[in-house]
Amino acid sequence: MQTYRATRLAAWLTPLAAGAAIWALSADPCAAATYVFDQKHTEVRFACSIGLGTQRGRFTRVEGQVAYDPAAPEATRIAARVATASLTTGEPVMDDMLKGTDFFNVGRHPRMTFLSRSVQSTGKQAAVLEGDVSVNGVTRPVKLAVTIAPRKSQLTYGGDSLEFVARTRIKRSQFNMGAFASMASDDVDIEIDALLRKKP
Repeated sequence: MQTYRATRLAAWLTPLAAGAAIWALSADPCAAATYVFDQKHTEVRFACSIGLGTQRGRFTRVEGQVAYDPAAPEATRIAARVATASLTTGEPVMDDMLKGTDFFNVGRHPRMTFLSRSVQSTGKQAAVLEGDVSVNGVTRPVKLAVTIAPRKSQLTYGGDSLEFVARTRIKRSQFNMGAFASMASDDVDIEIDALLRKKP
């Protein structure tokens, strides 16, 4: 039992420690402001074709931080963590299956993580973000199309909040989630819709 707990603790802490080390080396606090994900207004959505339909779901517990300077968007740095147990599709049976060992294996992998490596500006408030995502014990590079813009309505958060949207497509089989290949597409569309609040 102690060995199992130690293994789970190490699996949870390793990406956090790596992210903290890279963040400390890459972020420039003099140039960029630090923002955090507002957990009440942030979620990760996914969609996968199944037969003639589409299975949709979302993760509702996302935490992390973003170093961002609108004058130097290429210097943006992002570190994020998603609680896999927060997965919901609105269908309890589907939730249980996706949280099980054929897919996200929540009991063994309670977190997904993302750590950015580079950003290439593609237009005003738009960029391609490259980084490493860890899902179900597998870490792979990923590219995301990102927009970061001042929040349109500042009634609640004043002038220190940003709207963040990122989209990408992954293959679930690359993350040891290839079950039911004859029924469901290997391609999964991902969208992160977030509110970023500036740290005091």
